[in-house]
Formats: sequence, C-alpha cells, structure tokens
Amino acid sequence: MSVLNWKKEYDMTEVTKLTVDYLGEVMISMMEHSNMPWGVKDNQSRFVYLNKAGLDMNNIPAGFDFEGRLDEEFPCAWAELAPEIRAQDRKAETSHQTAEIICTSYFTRDSVLEPWYFPKIPIYNPDGESLGTIFYGKKFSFISLCDFFNNLKPSIINLNPPVDTFTEKELDIIFYALQKLSSKDIATKLSLSHRTVENRLQKIYEKMEVNSLAGFIEYCHTNALNNYVPKKFLRQGIEFFW
Repeated sequence: MSVLNWKKEYDMTEVTKLTVDYLGEVMISMMEHSNMPWGVKDNQSRFVYLNKAGLDMNNIPAGFDFEGRLDEEFPCAWAELAPEIRAQDRKAETSHQTAEIICTSYFTRDSVLEPWYFPKIPIYNPDGESLGTIFYGKKFSFISLCDFFNNLKPSIINLNPPVDTFTEKELDIIFYALQKLSSKDIATKLSLSHRTVENRLQKIYEKMEVNSLAGFIEYCHTNALNNYVPKKFLRQGIEFFW
C-alpha cells in the first residue's frame, strides 16, 4: 500500500501512529523519496533493493536487472572491490553492529574517482537469524590529505578492525607503524613514552608470530590491517566533512 493510499484510507483528523505492521512500508517509502543512496542486500550479499539515488551513485546502467545480483556481477567499476565489500557485509551480520568502510571507486553518473562512506546495518528476523544488511552512502569529502589518501585509487578503507586479535591501543600503533613512522614518532603521535611503544610493538610481533618488519607488513596485508583506519584518527587528525 502506498503512502498516498494509506492517507486516504484513514481519517486524517486523527493522530497517525507508527506501528510495527506499518514500519516496513514507511522504511521503503523513506528510501524511495530520499536523495541519499540506500540499498538492501540479503545474507549472501545479493542485492534486494536500491533506490534511484543508489542506482545513480553506483552508476548502474539503465535497465540493468540488479535484483539477486552479487557485487561482482555488476557492470560497474566498483565491482572489482567485491571481496572487500562482501567481507564488510559478513562483518556487520556476525558482529551485530554497524560495519563501516570508505570505498574509493568511480561513482555517480559522471564516473568520478572519489571516496564514499558506507555503513552497513545488519537485519535480523524475530528469531535473531541474519537476513542481510541495509546500507546508505555519503560522499567523503576532505580538505587536507593524510598519507593514506595521497594516491587516490580504487580501494577499500575499513573503519572496523578486520581481526579481533589486538587491543585498541595496539591497533593504534599498528596503524602508524604501517605508515612507516618510527617508534619515536609513534610515541609522539600517541602521547606515549618511546619505551611504551617499543614494548607494545614487541607484544604485537608476538601475537603476529613474526620477528621482522617484513613479517609484520606481510601479516598486515594478509589480514587486511593495511586497509584499516581507526575512526578516531579520521575525526581528530584530518579535516573532512560528509
């Protein structure tokens, strides 16, 4: 039932109340009329729904039947990032919380290489079983660039830790170590002593079961830590706006 028909059916002199039964229709109507890109995927990462803004943002050709399609089946530049996008879907479903990434590819009808922010929110049935994810997109605009934005190219930046092995403080050090900062520079960035950073790096190496910088870098690439950015560093260290 459309919103217009619903208004006709009910006495509009009464106060309209939002009910659980009506919530689904309201959500679809909200996405249909939104200028923000919205989409829904099932628990296999097959597309179920995209609004018009979502079709335009993803630069999906007119007439392309997207329902039931996987990311890699789309005739779009961002399809090459399908494995990382799919991993984000599973992260949201298994963690029971929003999973966030910044995806850089050729977006919009102008096919411009630019970063977009995508939070994925898990959807569950009444029994708590995963049905899929709902997501929206916002263009990520920045005023000053940090090292990891210097060479803009199709990529995925994860805002959620890809592994649960490390503490938040250890992840902070891993991030800066991957930027090739020295222990002394990392200590300055994090307002820590040089000895504290060295001790934490040693513990990180032990958890990774490596004993060299080459092994550290290989571990980070294998476990997608090279694409991870702590959200607090984005908010505190880079001038940007959505």
